[in-house]
Amino acid sequence: MALSRRSLLTAAALLALAAGPAAAQRYPTKPIRLVVNFAAGGTSDVMARALAKPLSTALGQQIIIENKTGALGAIGAAEVARAAPDGYTLLLTTQGSLTEIPVLSPQTPYDPRTAFAPVTMIGESPLVLFAHPSFPASDMKSFVAYAKSQPQGVDLSVTGSSVKLGAYALAGAAGIRISQIPYAGQGPALTAALGGHTPLALNTSSTTLMQHVQAGRLKLLGVGTPGPYKLLPGVAPIAETLPGYTASAWWGVFAPAGTPPDVVDRLYQAFKRALAEPGIDELFVANGVSQVTTTPAELGAIVAKGIEQTRALVKQHHIPQE
Repeated sequence: MALSRRSLLTAAALLALAAGPAAAQRYPTKPIRLVVNFAAGGTSDVMARALAKPLSTALGQQIIIENKTGALGAIGAAEVARAAPDGYTLLLTTQGSLTEIPVLSPQTPYDPRTAFAPVTMIGESPLVLFAHPSFPASDMKSFVAYAKSQPQGVDLSVTGSSVKLGAYALAGAAGIRISQIPYAGQGPALTAALGGHTPLALNTSSTTLMQHVQAGRLKLLGVGTPGPYKLLPGVAPIAETLPGYTASAWWGVFAPAGTPPDVVDRLYQAFKRALAEPGIDELFVANGVSQVTTTPAELGAIVAKGIEQTRALVKQHHIPQE
């Protein structure tokens, strides 16, 4: 008996539905590309390369790290947003690419709310305020007093959107003037602080920074956590002097929007397993990063909240668009 057109279409739809979970169960069947939208050697790159081997073990496929830089990370992020939503192209990035750059730059070629499928957060690092030993302040109280005594305010080196926003928030919370001096990365900012050219800086912690602090070549004035930070014992939170002030950077993993939920969950479980491997936490700590994992839904909520927080900061401090 001949089948009607309606019956054929119904059968095709049922087969497609059945094939979805089966395809997800077979995933992955080829190498996975993990795009890092910052230069090799930075914290994002170090973490990605450390996770590549345990991820490969967890997923049974090679993980290929690819650095795609430019436009403060927007170029690499946009490439992943345009990729096929099949789980074979992923993005490891910082919050700046999702919650800050798209707000500060309307020309950003993707909408962070709709372009990605969140997988998991992997780590977080607070910003720290540090200075050359000759800088006339050694803690937050003396820093605020000194900055208020300067008619032109103080110069502060900044790198990237998270640090820029943290500096605007610091100026607002303290009621001081801060002139932001831009640098291409933490390395140049450290060099400027060490040489006394821009002796004051706000940035994430790192192994290199702490080596200079321990050698007495730099000093820490405060850390941007709401309470004591376990990786920087003895360093007072900025919030003790400026209640409510927090500033940090986080790292997360994203797939293109439309990636099947079963594939996202497989990736989420694989990253959790990789992060639990011996030596990974020690490497994160050495780079000033606390390991943090979230579910895909939790990360999506964090991105949405972060976008609103950035918008509020832009409005509060009249931050110009880039």
